[in-house]
Amino acid sequence: MAALNDVVVNSQTGIDGNSYTTAISNDKLTNDDFLKLLLEEMKMQDPTKPMDSSTLMDSQLKTSQIQANDDMSKSLAALTKSFAASSLSTAVGFMGKTIEDGSTDSSNGRLNSFLVKTIESADGEVFVNAQKQTGFRHQIKFETTDSNGNKSYENITYDANGKIYNADGTDSGINVKISADGSFSIVDSKYVFTDNNGDAITDTNILNKYQISQVIPTYSDTISKISIANITKVHG
Repeated sequence: MAALNDVVVNSQTGIDGNSYTTAISNDKLTNDDFLKLLLEEMKMQDPTKPMDSSTLMDSQLKTSQIQANDDMSKSLAALTKSFAASSLSTAVGFMGKTIEDGSTDSSNGRLNSFLVKTIESADGEVFVNAQKQTGFRHQIKFETTDSNGNKSYENITYDANGKIYNADGTDSGINVKISADGSFSIVDSKYVFTDNNGDAITDTNILNKYQISQVIPTYSDTISKISIANITKVHG
């Protein structure tokens, strides 16, 4: 409760030499303060000139409304903060997951997928920072044999055109047909390999040296910020 010493009182001196209160103001006055002032003024009023309490009561009503609005604002702010904290805690479960936000890729009309990297909260709203999935990529290894005849496989790579490179980065002279999503194309249940002249390679002694495993997703280097409210699907 505000101290009455904080009250700003405006007064005037009447022709009889007595001082009369003309206005009272203090944004921090509570309902209890106004009731005390009202009772005090009723006790101190001039019986021949009863006070006009309507102005005081009107001020008390306005202050009650201001106080109620202030209390509501504080409650809403606390609720918003609590909701944001709860949403942030929930959003942590999206870390490392693949999500969808209902948007589609303009180039192929497919639903966009994103890999969640980090979570952040801004202005009471929670967002995930994610990388858009751009396609798929096969993992490929090449068989090598050491001087003792021991066989092993080393990781090799290929570019967007399907050119396969040796482990040291040199051109292997072999190419593979690539599908629209970046993975190896399959024709008649087989991968299609060609040499640098475009002629098909069918020699199994060569092809069997390549070990092709599962496809893995590829992602954009650009980070997309997505509100958790817009997430429509979460993949495990």
